[in-house]
Amino acid sequence: MKKIVILLLAALISGCGARASNVGPAAAPSISPSVSPSPSPVAAPSSMPSAVPSPSSTGLQAIQDRLTGQWEELREKHALELQFVYSTEDAVHMEVRPYGEFERAPTEERIEAFKESLFELAGEAFPVEISVRECCEGEPAVVGKIESVDGKRVLIVNENKKNGNTDDPEAYWVSLTADGKLLAEDGKTALEIDDSLVGKEAKAWTTGLVNQSYPGQTSAVKIVVE
Repeated sequence: MKKIVILLLAALISGCGARASNVGPAAAPSISPSVSPSPSPVAAPSSMPSAVPSPSSTGLQAIQDRLTGQWEELREKHALELQFVYSTEDAVHMEVRPYGEFERAPTEERIEAFKESLFELAGEAFPVEISVRECCEGEPAVVGKIESVDGKRVLIVNENKKNGNTDDPEAYWVSLTADGKLLAEDGKTALEIDDSLVGKEAKAWTTGLVNQSYPGQTSAVKIVVE
C-alpha cells in the first residue's frame, strides 16, 4: 500500500511538471533583422517604407522599364542623368549623375525628392538603391594626345600606357555628352571639336561607361585640352 501511494505521488508530480512547462511565458517570435545595403558613393537614406511589402522581382523589372521610359521627364525635373539601371530580387539599382551643372553634387534633399518622383511615376513605393557619380575632382579617366578628330569625337592616345597585355597604346574615341563641355587649359574657355585639336594633350572625365573595342569608345562630361 505504501508503495502504491509513492507511485501515485510520483505520477502527480510528473504531470504537474509537464503542465507547468506549457503555461510558461510564450517564446518571442523570431524576427529577421532588416539588412542594410552597402553604402552608395553618395549616401542615400532608406527608400522603402517598412509598412510597404517588397514587389516581386518581376514587378521590379516592370517598374524599371516604366521609369526608364519616362527618364526625360525625370531628367528635366531633377537635373539628374541616368548612368545605368538594373533590377535584382531585392531592389532596383541605379546610378545617376548631375546633369547640366555636372560638377555640383546633388544634396540629400534633392535625392529624396528624386525618389518621391520615382515612386509617383511607378504608382507605388518600391525598394531602390541610388548611387551618384560625381564629376570632376578626381583624376581623369582618359589622358593623352589627340591624334584624330571624327565628327563630334576625338581620338585620345596615351603612348605611355599599354592597352592591357598588348603592345598597343591605350586609346579611346571620346565624344561629349549632351551637357558635356570641351574647355581650354584655363578650364573656362569653351572650345569646338575640330581639326585644330589634333596634336594637343587632353584630359577627359568620362561617364565611366566604355565600349571595349580598340580603340575604346566612351563619352565625357568634361574634356580639357592644353
